[in-house]
Amino acid sequence: MEYKEKKYIVRKLMQNALTEEEQTYLSASKPVSELMEQQWENVEDSSSRDSSMESTLLKKINTTLDVEKNQRRRIGIYKCYSLVSSLLLIIGLLSFSYYVWQSPASMYVVSSGVQNIETVVLPDGTNVLMGPGSRLTYPVCFKGGKRMVQLNGQAFFDVAQDRKHPFVVQTQGMDIEALGTAFEVFNYEKDKSVETVLVSGKIKVAILADEEGTVKSTHLVSPNEKITLNRESQEVSKQKVDASRYTAWYNQKMLCFQNEKLSMIIPRLEKWYGRNIICPQELLEKYRFTFKVRDESLDRILFIMQRSSQLKYEEKDNGDYILSLK
Repeated sequence: MEYKEKKYIVRKLMQNALTEEEQTYLSASKPVSELMEQQWENVEDSSSRDSSMESTLLKKINTTLDVEKNQRRRIGIYKCYSLVSSLLLIIGLLSFSYYVWQSPASMYVVSSGVQNIETVVLPDGTNVLMGPGSRLTYPVCFKGGKRMVQLNGQAFFDVAQDRKHPFVVQTQGMDIEALGTAFEVFNYEKDKSVETVLVSGKIKVAILADEEGTVKSTHLVSPNEKITLNRESQEVSKQKVDASRYTAWYNQKMLCFQNEKLSMIIPRLEKWYGRNIICPQELLEKYRFTFKVRDESLDRILFIMQRSSQLKYEEKDNGDYILSLK
């Protein structure tokens, strides 16, 4: 056989790919026969050889079994650890969600100063313009079926639409519920009354019988209507108005009165300047005025009212003003 053929057969031998014919040729080859005889004569006794081979084989088998067993054990531990970790993660998330849901929500409190208008955007996108001396309380995020805020003071609400979650403004004695609506609320704790003026949309006003929120009556309000609750007498009144007259303060960033009674003007002047103006009840309903307030002083405003009517004003030592007939 040529050298190239021998090299080819050796390569196939290393790959355990010899054909039967090639195996016969290789076994009959003289160099191969001599080498096999030499190996046979030098080998140890068969019994010891078998025993040694058996021991070695047994060790290999045991080692393999131990490795497989350890691997299975590690895989089992990893699976168990993974399962426990997943369960703990799920329990942790559920506990955190329950805590967040059940715990009281964090609240924001925004206040506005004298002759100052504050603009606030609530978490749902509702825009609120707060009049002077007002306080608005609302949660970091709205939860539950309704979007609840509390107002002490004056504010205009341009409510973001969300029919599944009505927007509710809570005041002392009156709750105003709206969907996508624009309205003004005038509610100061020290005042005898609370009122709401609707610009657009629809609102439902609940008159509360007590501090626990028991509803005494409900009223639907249409655009250009004002509903007023007298806290002392619990009398409720609803009347047609020009809503733009009540809301000019946030559009023009100033107070604007057009042929309005003193009963409407004085409370707004008091909140704008942070001063008390005392006036007899009969005068509040009798006199009307038209003027705008930008950066004028309260003395200047009262002086103009005095010059254009039968009224006069006086400033007391404690800073209060008194209106009376000349």
